[in-house]
Amino acid sequence: MRKKTRNVLFRPLLLFGVSGVLLLLSTVGSTRAALTYYSENYEMQIDVPSIGVSLLENGQAVSYRNYVNDTWKEESGSLLANMLEEGETLVPGRAYPEELCVENSGSIDSYVRVILYKNWTKDGEPVDTELSPDLIGLNLTGGGWVEDESASTEERTVLYYTQILPSGQRSPALSDVLRIDPEIASKVTETRKPAYDESGRETGTVITTTFAYDGYRFNLKAEVHAVQTHNAAEAIKSAWGVDVAIAEDGTLNLIGGNGF
Repeated sequence: MRKKTRNVLFRPLLLFGVSGVLLLLSTVGSTRAALTYYSENYEMQIDVPSIGVSLLENGQAVSYRNYVNDTWKEESGSLLANMLEEGETLVPGRAYPEELCVENSGSIDSYVRVILYKNWTKDGEPVDTELSPDLIGLNLTGGGWVEDESASTEERTVLYYTQILPSGQRSPALSDVLRIDPEIASKVTETRKPAYDESGRETGTVITTTFAYDGYRFNLKAEVHAVQTHNAAEAIKSAWGVDVAIAEDGTLNLIGGNGF
C-alpha cells in the first residue's frame, strides 16, 4: 500500500491580493469652486464644474475620487475581492471574469488613462525569480484603449482611452478575463521515503510533492488618471508629461517618441 502526501500550492488567501488606486491630475479650472454672493435680500451660489473618476470592476465601482464642495471625496478598494466563491481555490489556466473600465463620475468631460501593474511577491516582499509578470494574464480588449508601448515595461502597462469620456459615462472595458498561466504549477520536486507502521515494519512509500512557487502571491494594481478636456494638450503635458495632439473630433493621439 502506498501513501501520498502533497503540499498544496494554491491557497486563495496567499495567492492573490490586489488594489485599485485612483490618481486625479488636473490644471487650473478643472476643479470645483463655490462662489457665493450675499445681500440683504438673497443668497446666490454658483458652482464651477468638478472633476471626478471611478474605477469599475465587473460593473461595480471599487474605487473613486471626486472633487465635491471644495474637497476631495475618495475611496480605494480592492480588485478581485469577489473573484472566488467562499472556499473555492484558484485554478491556474481557468479564465475568471475581470472587466475593468472607467466611469467619469465628475461633472465635466475628461480624458483618462489607466496604468496597470503586475508582479509576484512572497511574504509581502517582491521576488526576483524566473516568474514572469506575463504569467498573470489580464486579457486586454482594445475597445478604444491604446497602449503606450514606449512607457510600458514587463511589470507596467500604460493605456490611454483615445476618446473624450463624457460626464456620467463609462468607457468600454479595457480587459475581460484574468488567467494565471498553468506553467507556474509545472515546476515541482518529488521526494520518496519509506513508510512504517507502529511495529516498525515497512508498509509502503510516502511521496511528497513540493511546488517550487508554493506561497507566492500575484498582485494586480490599477491606477486611473484623468484631466479635463479644456486646453487638453497643455493639461495632459502638465499632468502626465506627454505630448499629445487632439483631433477635431476630440480623438487623442500621442506624438513624438511616445506616439501610437
